[in-house]
Amino acid sequence: MEPLCLDDLDDAALDQLPFGVIRIGPGGTVERFNRAEAERTGIQQWRAIGRDYFRDVAGPAAGDLAARVEALAPGDRAVVFHTFRGFRHTDDAVVDMSRCEAGRVYLCIRSTFS
Repeated sequence: MEPLCLDDLDDAALDQLPFGVIRIGPGGTVERFNRAEAERTGIQQWRAIGRDYFRDVAGPAAGDLAARVEALAPGDRAVVFHTFRGFRHTDDAVVDMSRCEAGRVYLCIRSTFS
């Protein structure tokens, strides 16, 4: 499976997507966070950018998701089911994750409850 890298889309285009998109840098820092993900999580985009995704954004039960992301080799892609136990809500989601060049990881999150 080819990795899904959305670097060629600007932030306005990412905001038009009907599912959450997060780009995580090599150190786990949120580099991009689209409008759909902000709505799903209740976290404003500007508050997510620059934060550690697994510690500050994904919620207190993100350890298993962090391990799956860490296991992705460059160029790999995986689709997993994850239950986000957030700071204000809990929801089940399908997460399409891919590791692009330079260690960046994209997470595309589709909540199973809309």
